[in-house]
Amino acid sequence: MRAASAPYRPSRSSACIVHTPSLETIATADEEDEETTFCESSDSPRTSPSPSHRHESSGSSVDDSVPPYKVASAPLTDGVGLFATRAIPKGCIVLSESPILTQPPPPSRTNSTVMSALSQCTRDEQRQYFNLANAYKAPRLGKRALLPALGIFETNALPCGKTKGAGSGGTRRAGIFLLAARLNHSCQPNLARWWDEGTQRMTFRALRDIAEGDELCMNYVDVLGTKAQRMEELRTAFGFECVCEACALVGEELGESDRRRAAIRRLFEEVGVCGNEPTLGLRKVKLALRLLKDEGLVHYEASFCFDAFQFCILVSDYVNAKAWVRKAWEASCSTSGPDSPASRAFKMYWANPRAHELAGVLPKATLHGPD
Repeated sequence: MRAASAPYRPSRSSACIVHTPSLETIATADEEDEETTFCESSDSPRTSPSPSHRHESSGSSVDDSVPPYKVASAPLTDGVGLFATRAIPKGCIVLSESPILTQPPPPSRTNSTVMSALSQCTRDEQRQYFNLANAYKAPRLGKRALLPALGIFETNALPCGKTKGAGSGGTRRAGIFLLAARLNHSCQPNLARWWDEGTQRMTFRALRDIAEGDELCMNYVDVLGTKAQRMEELRTAFGFECVCEACALVGEELGESDRRRAAIRRLFEEVGVCGNEPTLGLRKVKLALRLLKDEGLVHYEASFCFDAFQFCILVSDYVNAKAWVRKAWEASCSTSGPDSPASRAFKMYWANPRAHELAGVLPKATLHGPD
Protein backbone atom coordinates (compact mmCIF):
# COMPACT_ATOMS: atom_id res chain seq x y z
CA MET A 1 0.00 0.00 0.00
CA ARG A 2 2.51 2.65 1.06
CA ALA A 3 6.13 2.98 2.02
CA ALA A 4 7.15 4.04 5.50
CA SER A 5 10.17 5.87 4.14
CA ALA A 6 8.36 8.30 1.83
CA PRO A 7 9.40 11.94 2.43
CA TYR A 8 7.53 14.18 4.81
CA ARG A 9 6.78 17.75 3.82
CA PRO A 10 7.57 19.76 6.97
CA SER A 11 6.12 23.05 8.10
CA ARG A 12 7.84 26.10 6.69
CA SER A 13 8.68 29.30 8.48
CA SER A 14 10.08 32.73 7.77
CA ALA A 15 11.30 35.48 10.03
CA CYS A 16 7.72 36.17 11.06
CA ILE A 17 5.01 33.98 9.57
CA VAL A 18 5.07 30.35 10.72
CA HIS A 19 3.05 27.73 8.86
CA THR A 20 1.18 25.11 10.83
CA PRO A 21 1.51 21.43 9.87
CA SER A 22 -0.65 20.58 6.88
CA LEU A 23 -2.20 17.27 5.96
CA GLU A 24 0.68 14.82 6.09
CA THR A 25 2.05 12.57 3.43
CA ILE A 26 3.19 9.13 4.48
CA ALA A 27 6.34 9.29 6.60
CA THR A 28 8.18 7.88 9.57
CA ALA A 29 11.84 8.72 10.03
CA ASP A 30 11.47 12.36 9.04
CA GLU A 31 8.22 13.02 10.85
CA GLU A 32 8.13 16.16 12.96
CA ASP A 33 7.90 16.03 16.72
CA GLU A 34 4.22 16.25 17.65
CA GLU A 35 4.72 16.32 21.40
CA THR A 36 4.35 20.09 21.79
CA THR A 37 1.25 20.91 23.79
CA PHE A 38 -0.72 24.13 24.03
CA CYS A 39 -2.70 25.32 27.03
CA GLU A 40 -5.95 27.20 26.62
CA SER A 41 -6.02 30.62 28.20
CA SER A 42 -8.31 31.31 31.12
CA ASP A 43 -10.54 33.45 28.89
CA SER A 44 -10.89 30.82 26.19
CA PRO A 45 -14.55 30.45 25.13
CA ARG A 46 -16.32 28.08 27.51
CA THR A 47 -18.67 27.00 24.74
CA SER A 48 -17.11 27.82 21.42
CA PRO A 49 -19.31 27.73 18.33
CA SER A 50 -18.67 24.37 16.71
CA PRO A 51 -18.33 23.62 13.03
CA SER A 52 -21.50 21.98 11.79
CA HIS A 53 -19.72 18.72 11.02
CA ARG A 54 -18.50 17.93 14.55
CA HIS A 55 -19.85 14.92 16.42
CA GLU A 56 -17.61 14.45 19.42
CA SER A 57 -19.97 13.77 22.30
CA SER A 58 -18.51 10.34 23.04
CA GLY A 59 -15.04 10.75 21.59
CA SER A 60 -16.08 9.10 18.34
CA SER A 61 -18.53 10.17 15.69
CA VAL A 62 -19.51 6.66 14.67
CA ASP A 63 -20.85 3.60 16.43
CA ASP A 64 -17.90 1.23 16.49
CA SER A 65 -20.28 -1.74 16.33
CA VAL A 66 -21.60 -0.52 12.98
CA PRO A 67 -18.62 0.81 11.02
CA PRO A 68 -19.37 3.24 8.17
CA TYR A 69 -17.12 1.31 5.79
CA LYS A 70 -16.56 -2.13 4.30
CA VAL A 71 -13.65 -3.86 2.60
CA ALA A 72 -14.51 -4.56 -1.04
CA SER A 73 -12.82 -5.00 -4.39
CA ALA A 74 -11.50 -1.80 -5.96
CA PRO A 75 -11.73 -2.34 -9.73
CA LEU A 76 -9.48 0.59 -10.65
CA THR A 77 -6.59 -0.83 -8.63
CA ASP A 78 -7.16 -4.57 -9.20
CA GLY A 79 -7.13 -4.94 -5.43
CA VAL A 80 -9.31 -4.10 -2.46
CA GLY A 81 -10.18 -0.87 -0.67
CA LEU A 82 -12.48 0.62 1.95
CA PHE A 83 -15.87 1.93 0.82
CA ALA A 84 -18.46 4.02 2.66
CA THR A 85 -21.56 2.06 3.68
CA ARG A 86 -23.50 5.23 4.47
CA ALA A 87 -23.23 8.98 4.04
CA ILE A 88 -20.40 10.39 6.18
CA PRO A 89 -20.39 14.12 7.08
CA LYS A 90 -17.28 16.26 6.79
CA GLY A 91 -15.12 16.08 9.92
CA CYS A 92 -16.67 12.82 11.09
CA ILE A 93 -14.38 10.13 12.51
CA VAL A 94 -14.49 7.30 9.99
CA LEU A 95 -11.91 4.95 11.47
CA SER A 96 -9.86 4.84 14.67
CA GLU A 97 -7.38 1.99 14.96
CA SER A 98 -4.51 0.79 17.14
CA PRO A 99 -1.40 -0.70 15.51
CA ILE A 100 -0.91 -4.47 15.76
CA LEU A 101 2.84 -3.85 15.93
CA THR A 102 5.32 -0.98 15.79
CA GLN A 103 8.95 -0.74 14.76
CA PRO A 104 11.82 1.75 15.12
CA PRO A 105 13.31 3.38 12.01
CA PRO A 106 16.12 1.76 9.99
CA PRO A 107 18.71 0.44 10.58
CA SER A 108 17.11 -0.89 13.76
CA ARG A 109 14.17 -2.19 11.73
CA THR A 110 14.95 -5.49 10.00
CA ASN A 111 13.08 -8.55 8.78
CA SER A 112 14.02 -10.27 12.04
CA THR A 113 12.61 -7.49 14.24
CA VAL A 114 9.37 -7.48 12.25
CA MET A 115 9.07 -11.26 12.53
CA SER A 116 9.71 -11.05 16.27
CA ALA A 117 6.94 -8.48 16.66
CA LEU A 118 4.59 -10.59 14.54
CA SER A 119 5.16 -13.54 16.84
CA GLN A 120 3.30 -11.58 19.54
CA CYS A 121 0.26 -11.12 17.29
CA THR A 122 -2.68 -13.49 16.96
CA ARG A 123 -2.83 -16.02 14.14
CA ASP A 124 -5.61 -14.02 12.48
CA GLU A 125 -3.53 -10.82 12.65
CA GLN A 126 -0.57 -12.67 11.18
CA ARG A 127 -2.75 -14.01 8.36
CA GLN A 128 -4.10 -10.55 7.58
CA TYR A 129 -0.60 -9.08 7.72
CA PHE A 130 0.80 -11.45 5.10
CA ASN A 131 -2.19 -10.71 2.85
CA LEU A 132 -1.23 -7.02 2.65
CA ALA A 133 0.43 -5.49 -0.39
CA ASN A 134 4.19 -5.78 -0.82
CA ALA A 135 5.90 -3.28 -3.10
CA TYR A 136 9.31 -4.87 -2.47
CA LYS A 137 8.83 -8.36 -3.90
CA ALA A 138 11.26 -7.63 -6.74
CA PRO A 139 13.93 -4.98 -7.25
CA ARG A 140 12.84 -1.71 -8.88
CA LEU A 141 14.68 1.41 -9.92
CA GLY A 142 16.39 2.64 -6.76
CA LYS A 143 14.75 -0.05 -4.61
CA ARG A 144 16.06 -3.48 -3.69
CA ALA A 145 13.90 -6.51 -3.00
CA LEU A 146 13.18 -7.21 0.66
CA LEU A 147 12.21 -10.31 2.57
CA PRO A 148 8.40 -10.64 2.82
CA ALA A 149 7.83 -9.52 6.42
CA LEU A 150 9.98 -6.39 6.04
CA GLY A 151 8.71 -5.62 2.54
CA ILE A 152 5.10 -5.67 3.74
CA PHE A 153 6.00 -3.44 6.67
CA GLU A 154 7.79 -0.89 4.48
CA THR A 155 4.84 -0.85 2.09
CA ASN A 156 2.09 -0.38 4.68
CA ALA A 157 3.53 1.26 7.81
CA LEU A 158 2.31 4.62 9.09
CA PRO A 159 4.15 6.92 11.52
CA CYS A 160 2.78 6.63 15.04
CA GLY A 161 4.65 8.91 17.40
CA LYS A 162 7.65 8.14 19.55
CA THR A 163 8.65 5.80 22.30
CA LYS A 164 9.29 7.58 25.56
CA GLY A 165 12.97 7.94 26.16
CA ALA A 166 15.55 10.09 27.85
CA GLY A 167 17.73 12.68 26.22
CA SER A 168 16.56 12.77 22.61
CA GLY A 169 12.89 12.53 23.62
CA GLY A 170 12.31 9.04 22.30
CA THR A 171 12.58 7.16 19.03
CA ARG A 172 10.20 7.75 16.16
CA ARG A 173 8.23 4.62 15.33
CA ALA A 174 6.00 3.29 12.57
CA GLY A 175 3.15 0.85 12.91
CA ILE A 176 0.87 -1.47 10.98
CA PHE A 177 -2.85 -0.75 10.97
CA LEU A 178 -4.68 -3.63 9.32
CA LEU A 179 -7.76 -1.68 8.24
CA ALA A 180 -5.93 1.52 7.33
CA ALA A 181 -3.60 -0.57 5.18
CA ARG A 182 -6.59 -1.15 2.89
CA LEU A 183 -6.93 2.58 2.17
CA ASN A 184 -5.87 3.32 -1.38
CA HIS A 185 -4.19 6.50 -2.57
CA SER A 186 -5.95 9.42 -4.22
CA CYS A 187 -4.64 12.82 -5.29
CA GLN A 188 -8.03 14.12 -4.13
CA PRO A 189 -8.26 12.22 -0.82
CA ASN A 190 -11.40 12.28 1.27
CA LEU A 191 -9.72 11.19 4.53
CA ALA A 192 -7.11 12.81 6.76
CA ARG A 193 -5.15 10.85 9.35
CA TRP A 194 -4.04 11.92 12.81
CA TRP A 195 -2.01 10.00 15.40
CA ASP A 196 -3.53 10.50 18.84
CA GLU A 197 -0.67 10.22 21.32
CA GLY A 198 -3.04 9.97 24.27
CA THR A 199 -5.09 7.03 23.02
CA GLN A 200 -2.28 5.53 20.91
CA ARG A 201 -4.66 5.24 17.97
CA MET A 202 -4.63 6.45 14.37
CA THR A 203 -7.76 8.41 13.59
CA PHE A 204 -9.11 9.10 10.11
CA ARG A 205 -11.60 11.92 9.53
CA ALA A 206 -13.67 12.86 6.50
CA LEU A 207 -12.19 15.83 4.67
CA ARG A 208 -15.49 16.49 2.96
CA ASP A 209 -18.98 14.98 2.84
CA ILE A 210 -18.70 11.40 1.59
CA ALA A 211 -21.57 9.64 -0.18
CA GLU A 212 -22.57 6.04 0.38
CA GLY A 213 -20.57 3.80 -1.93
CA ASP A 214 -17.62 6.21 -2.34
CA GLU A 215 -14.17 4.73 -1.89
CA LEU A 216 -12.32 6.02 1.17
CA CYS A 217 -8.84 7.22 0.24
CA MET A 218 -5.86 9.00 1.74
CA ASN A 219 -2.81 10.50 0.03
CA TYR A 220 0.56 8.72 -0.02
CA VAL A 221 2.50 11.60 -1.62
CA ASP A 222 2.41 15.39 -1.78
CA VAL A 223 -0.75 16.22 -3.71
CA LEU A 224 0.51 19.67 -4.74
CA GLY A 225 2.77 18.27 -7.42
CA THR A 226 1.75 18.12 -11.06
CA LYS A 227 0.37 14.85 -12.39
CA ALA A 228 3.79 13.97 -13.83
CA GLN A 229 5.50 14.69 -10.51
CA ARG A 230 2.95 12.69 -8.52
CA MET A 231 3.18 9.75 -10.93
CA GLU A 232 6.96 9.69 -10.71
CA GLU A 233 6.94 9.76 -6.92
CA LEU A 234 4.33 6.99 -6.73
CA ARG A 235 6.22 4.81 -9.23
CA THR A 236 9.47 5.28 -7.34
CA ALA A 237 8.10 4.73 -3.85
CA PHE A 238 5.31 2.23 -4.46
CA GLY A 239 5.64 0.86 -7.97
CA PHE A 240 2.19 1.88 -9.25
CA GLU A 241 0.51 4.64 -11.23
CA CYS A 242 -2.44 6.55 -9.82
CA VAL A 243 -5.85 6.20 -11.49
CA CYS A 244 -7.77 8.65 -9.28
CA GLU A 245 -10.18 11.28 -10.59
CA ALA A 246 -7.51 13.99 -10.66
CA CYS A 247 -5.06 11.81 -12.57
CA ALA A 248 -7.76 10.80 -15.06
CA LEU A 249 -7.96 14.38 -16.35
CA VAL A 250 -6.61 15.02 -19.84
CA GLY A 251 -6.00 17.95 -22.14
CA GLU A 252 -6.80 21.46 -20.95
CA GLU A 253 -8.52 20.22 -17.78
CA LEU A 254 -5.31 18.47 -16.76
CA GLY A 255 -3.27 21.56 -17.60
CA GLU A 256 -5.51 23.75 -15.45
CA SER A 257 -5.31 21.30 -12.56
CA ASP A 258 -1.51 21.16 -12.77
CA ARG A 259 -1.29 24.95 -12.86
CA ARG A 260 -3.57 25.32 -9.82
CA ARG A 261 -1.61 22.80 -7.77
CA ALA A 262 1.72 24.34 -8.76
CA ALA A 263 0.37 27.78 -7.85
CA ILE A 264 -0.79 26.59 -4.41
CA ARG A 265 2.66 25.13 -3.72
CA ARG A 266 4.31 28.39 -4.82
CA LEU A 267 1.94 30.48 -2.70
CA PHE A 268 2.66 28.25 0.30
CA GLU A 269 6.30 29.26 0.01
CA GLU A 270 5.65 32.93 -0.81
CA VAL A 271 3.25 33.55 2.07
CA GLY A 272 5.92 32.54 4.54
CA VAL A 273 8.18 35.43 3.54
CA CYS A 274 5.52 38.18 3.51
CA GLY A 275 5.87 39.04 7.19
CA ASN A 276 6.70 42.67 6.46
CA GLU A 277 3.98 42.98 3.80
CA PRO A 278 0.77 41.77 5.45
CA THR A 279 -1.54 43.21 2.78
CA LEU A 280 0.31 41.33 0.05
CA GLY A 281 0.49 38.21 2.19
CA LEU A 282 -3.26 38.25 2.81
CA ARG A 283 -3.97 38.59 -0.91
CA LYS A 284 -1.83 35.51 -1.52
CA VAL A 285 -3.68 33.60 1.21
CA LYS A 286 -7.06 34.38 -0.35
CA LEU A 287 -5.82 33.32 -3.78
CA ALA A 288 -4.49 30.06 -2.36
CA LEU A 289 -7.80 29.31 -0.63
CA ARG A 290 -9.72 29.92 -3.86
CA LEU A 291 -7.38 27.59 -5.75
CA LEU A 292 -7.74 24.91 -3.06
CA LYS A 293 -11.52 25.14 -3.39
CA ASP A 294 -11.36 24.97 -7.20
CA GLU A 295 -9.11 21.92 -7.00
CA GLY A 296 -11.32 20.16 -4.46
CA LEU A 297 -8.58 19.97 -1.82
CA VAL A 298 -8.74 20.71 1.90
CA HIS A 299 -4.98 20.44 2.22
CA TYR A 300 -3.26 23.46 3.77
CA GLU A 301 -6.55 25.27 4.51
CA ALA A 302 -5.87 25.53 8.24
CA SER A 303 -2.28 26.58 7.59
CA PHE A 304 -3.24 29.34 5.16
CA CYS A 305 -5.97 30.62 7.49
CA PHE A 306 -3.51 30.75 10.37
CA ASP A 307 -1.12 32.69 8.12
CA ALA A 308 -3.93 35.21 7.53
CA PHE A 309 -4.47 35.43 11.30
CA GLN A 310 -0.79 36.25 11.78
CA PHE A 311 -0.91 38.98 9.12
CA CYS A 312 -3.86 40.58 10.92
CA ILE A 313 -2.33 40.51 14.38
CA LEU A 314 0.91 41.99 13.03
CA VAL A 315 -1.07 45.19 12.37
CA SER A 316 -3.35 44.87 15.45
CA ASP A 317 -6.45 44.04 13.36
CA TYR A 318 -7.88 41.79 16.04
CA VAL A 319 -11.44 41.62 14.68
CA ASN A 320 -10.34 40.07 11.40
CA ALA A 321 -7.65 38.08 13.19
CA LYS A 322 -10.31 36.32 15.26
CA ALA A 323 -12.35 35.56 12.14
CA TRP A 324 -9.33 33.97 10.45
CA VAL A 325 -8.22 31.91 13.44
CA ARG A 326 -11.76 30.64 13.92
CA LYS A 327 -11.70 29.46 10.31
CA ALA A 328 -8.31 27.81 10.96
CA TRP A 329 -9.78 26.10 14.03
CA GLU A 330 -12.77 24.77 12.08
CA ALA A 331 -10.49 23.41 9.35
CA SER A 332 -8.18 21.83 11.92
CA CYS A 333 -11.13 20.18 13.70
CA SER A 334 -12.04 18.53 10.39
CA THR A 335 -8.59 17.10 9.79
CA SER A 336 -7.17 16.34 13.24
CA GLY A 337 -10.01 16.87 15.71
CA PRO A 338 -10.68 19.51 18.37
CA ASP A 339 -8.18 18.06 20.83
CA SER A 340 -5.13 18.17 18.55
CA PRO A 341 -2.34 20.59 19.53
CA ALA A 342 -3.02 22.82 16.51
CA SER A 343 -6.78 23.00 17.18
CA ARG A 344 -6.19 23.83 20.83
CA ALA A 345 -3.74 26.57 19.90
CA PHE A 346 -6.18 28.06 17.38
CA LYS A 347 -8.93 28.05 20.00
CA MET A 348 -6.64 29.83 22.45
CA TYR A 349 -5.81 32.56 19.91
CA TRP A 350 -9.49 32.85 19.00
CA ALA A 351 -10.18 33.71 22.63
CA ASN A 352 -7.18 36.01 23.01
CA PRO A 353 -5.42 36.97 19.75
CA ARG A 354 -3.21 39.42 21.63
CA ALA A 355 -1.48 36.43 23.24
CA HIS A 356 0.40 35.75 20.00
CA GLU A 357 3.99 36.95 20.01
CA LEU A 358 3.52 38.87 16.72
CA ALA A 359 0.67 41.02 18.04
CA GLY A 360 1.22 44.70 17.25
CA VAL A 361 4.69 44.31 15.73
CA LEU A 362 3.82 46.52 12.72
CA PRO A 363 1.91 49.83 12.55
CA LYS A 364 -1.85 49.53 12.93
CA ALA A 365 -3.93 48.82 9.84
CA THR A 366 -7.20 47.19 8.89
CA LEU A 367 -7.04 44.20 6.58
CA HIS A 368 -9.80 41.80 5.52
CA GLY A 369 -11.52 38.77 6.97
CA PRO A 370 -12.42 35.53 5.19
CA ASP A 371 -14.61 35.74 2.07
